[in-house]
Formats: sequence, C-alpha cells, structure tokens
Amino acid sequence: MLILVLFFILFFSLQALVLFCCLAAGDDPLSQDISDQEQLDYIHSWMEKHKPT
Repeated sequence: MLILVLFFILFFSLQALVLFCCLAAGDDPLSQDISDQEQLDYIHSWMEKHKPT
C-alpha cells in the first residue's frame, strides 16, 4: 500500500514538473499567438523581398 502511495506522489510530481517546464518554455496561448504573429510577419517580408519582377 505504501508503494502505491509513493507511486502516485511520484507520478503527480512528475506531471507537475512537465506542466511547469512547458509553461516556462512558452507553450501558453499568449506565447503561441506572439509566435504565430512573428511567423506571419516573416513570411510577409519574405514574400515582399522575393516578389517576381
């Protein structure tokens, strides 16, 4: 029984660690929106630069 309790504590501790690492890496919705906007800006500038003459 003690092993099962320790397993659950370890399991949820690791889940919390993964969650906090993902948030620290910028995987929250606001960071994704910023990243998407930066990619769109880059694509737009690339298309302007490589426009056929």
